Amino acid sequence: MAKKKPTKDELKKQKLSSIDLAIQTNTEKLNEEKKEVESSAEFAKIELVPIDDIKELKLENDEYMHNRISYSRSKLLELASNIAELAKNKSGILGTGIVNAALLRRSKGRLERIHGDNRIKALKENKQTHAPVIILENVSDELARFMRSSENLNREDLNPYDETLSIIEHIQLACKFDSIEKVKSFINKIKNFKQNKSSLNDDEQKKYEEVTAVFEKIGRFDVITFVDRLKVLTVHNLIKQALVDGEIAYSKSVIINRLKKDEDIVKTLRLAKASTMSDKQIKAHVNELLDKNEPVKAPKELNNIETLKKSYSNITNAKYKKLTTEEKSVVDNTLKEMTNLYSKIDALFH
Repeated sequence: MAKKKPTKDELKKQKLSSIDLAIQTNTEKLNEEKKEVESSAEFAKIELVPIDDIKELKLENDEYMHNRISYSRSKLLELASNIAELAKNKSGILGTGIVNAALLRRSKGRLERIHGDNRIKALKENKQTHAPVIILENVSDELARFMRSSENLNREDLNPYDETLSIIEHIQLACKFDSIEKVKSFINKIKNFKQNKSSLNDDEQKKYEEVTAVFEKIGRFDVITFVDRLKVLTVHNLIKQALVDGEIAYSKSVIINRLKKDEDIVKTLRLAKASTMSDKQIKAHVNELLDKNEPVKAPKELNNIETLKKSYSNITNAKYKKLTTEEKSVVDNTLKEMTNLYSKIDALFH
C-alpha cells in the first residue's frame, strides 16, 4: 500500500516543529528548559508594569539581542487601533486591550523584554503607560535568546531580514558559537571551502557538520544558498524598510542596494513598488543610473614614445602576410626609413 502523501498543513506543522527541535543536544536542552518555564507557576502570573521600566535584553557580553522588525508602520498602527478598541470596553488582559502578555525576565534588577516588542510599541502609540507582562526569574542569556529566536522563526510573516538574523541566532545557539559575527564568518569560510579556496581543520569540519544538520532541520536553506542571503544584512536602511513593509522582494533589494545615492534608491524603490517590473528590468534600470553617475574619464594623453608603441602594436606579421605585393613593398620601404630614424634616436639613449 502506497504511503499517504502529507497535506500542506501537515507539512507546515512538520516545518515549524523542526525549527524548535534542532538536532543539537544544546538545543534539545534549551527546549526542555523552555517547556519547564512555560509550565511554571510564574509563567501563569500576569501583572501590569510601567512600560518605561521595560528594557532591552542585554547579554553578559554587553551585546543586545536582535529585535524582530517585521511590523511596518501601518501594521503597528492597525495593531494599536485594535488594542485601543478592546481597551475601551475594558477587554483584553487586565483591561488593557492586549490579548497576549509580553514576556520579560528579571536580570540584575532590570526588567528585560524577551518578546512582545510590537505589543509594547502599540501601547505607547495609544499613550498607555502600563503593559501586561509575565516576569520570569533566573532565565539565562542562552534560554532568553532561544525563546525569542523560536518565536521569531515560527512566524509566518517574517521578512527576509529578520528571517536571516533569526536563523543565524538559532545556529549560534544550536552550535555554540561565541557571537553572531562568528557564525557569519564561519558560513563564508564554508563557502570558500566548498569552492576549494580554503581547507577546514578537524574542529571546523565537525562544526561544519553541525551547522549543516541544523540547516537540514530548518529546511529553508542549505549552507551555500544561505551565504547569498547574508547580503540582506548590509542593505541600505531605505531598502530594509521596504523589505519590512513587504513592498519589494529580497532579490530586488540586493539589486537596488548597488545604488549609492539616496535619491536614486528612493526613485528606484518607488518604481519597483508601483510597477510589475521584473528583476531583469530593475537591474537594467540600476545599471543605467550607475552609468549616468559614473564620472566621464578624460582620454589619457600619450607622449610620443607611448604613441609610437601603440602604433607599432597594430603592425603584426599576420596582417603583413595578407597584404598585396605592392602594399608589402610600400611597407618594406617605409620600415627601412623608420629603422634608420630609430637608429639615430636609439643612439641618444646610450
